[in-house]
Amino acid sequence: MSAPRALNIGAVSFDHGHQNGYVSAILELPSANLVAASDTVPEQLDAMRGMLAAHPEAPEVKVFSDYRELLELDEVEAVSICSANADHAQMTIDAARAGKHVLCEKPLCITLEEADAMIAACREAGVYLATAYPCRFGPVAWQAKQRVDAGEIGDILAMQGTNHLRPFTEGWFIDPERSGGGTIRDHIVHVTDLMRWFTGKEIVEVYAEGDTLKRPHIAVDDVAILVETFEGGILASTDPSWNRPENWTKWGNVYLRVLGTRGMIEFELTGQAVVRTESTSSSVTSIDTSESMNYYLLKDFCEAIIAGRSPLVTGKDGRAGVEAILAAYQSIEEGRPVRIGARR
Repeated sequence: MSAPRALNIGAVSFDHGHQNGYVSAILELPSANLVAASDTVPEQLDAMRGMLAAHPEAPEVKVFSDYRELLELDEVEAVSICSANADHAQMTIDAARAGKHVLCEKPLCITLEEADAMIAACREAGVYLATAYPCRFGPVAWQAKQRVDAGEIGDILAMQGTNHLRPFTEGWFIDPERSGGGTIRDHIVHVTDLMRWFTGKEIVEVYAEGDTLKRPHIAVDDVAILVETFEGGILASTDPSWNRPENWTKWGNVYLRVLGTRGMIEFELTGQAVVRTESTSSSVTSIDTSESMNYYLLKDFCEAIIAGRSPLVTGKDGRAGVEAILAAYQSIEEGRPVRIGARR
């Protein structure tokens, strides 16, 4: 029996640290080969070489300072793009025109016009565009989703989510020209995507409050709270703030509570636990796991491309996140709820 086919991937930019996690997953996956990498910062490529040292069986990785040279390689079938947010659109469009499938880091881009151009470029080139939302692939999220879908908590009424960080974010993340914003731009997308996935519904209205309070010297927002209304009247709140204590024992968190007509399910991805509480009894159940969501994100991406199917998280899902971000910033600026969805 022949060995299963592996997808040849190029890593484009390590500006976002998530690329290190994706490369680590690629090196562990039988369905993936890392064959090329590009970055303008030599130190970031050196860090990648350190990871490669632990995998002597991996194919030779060609290294470039210009990502466009990487895109010229025939052996590269797909790319993982983890540049600063402002570069996502052009890199994705260039990759599509070179015939490469794309896994693009969140948020997908800065504007809806960019999102539409990225989606169109991939469609016209006949390649797939996936958005890197690894939280969907956390085993605890899958457990929770299966239980909600099975009707264990009845119909969804409301949701509450958080995606916090300590106040250490630096570099391009706090440069509004390269990031497009602060904690709202960076952190509402994971929870918003989980909420869309759990409900199967889109956001129709966003009300947001946000400011720069934890570190007044930075040029982007670092605290915020959102109230999102989904189709069917489902209400949700999201807190994406970079404001946890400096000595917090976690790097961050992704938490979601889903309240239904018959009970509640909650999970915390960094705590790796699903908890179900029944409203009609004293029953509380908990399931723990510590498997890597990056691994399953890349596994789905590679296997989807090989099979000729769409990845589970698409460019459309990434666009929905951008739409929510823009509505949140507009709500803060205008001091009112903002209706969205007219351009879907």
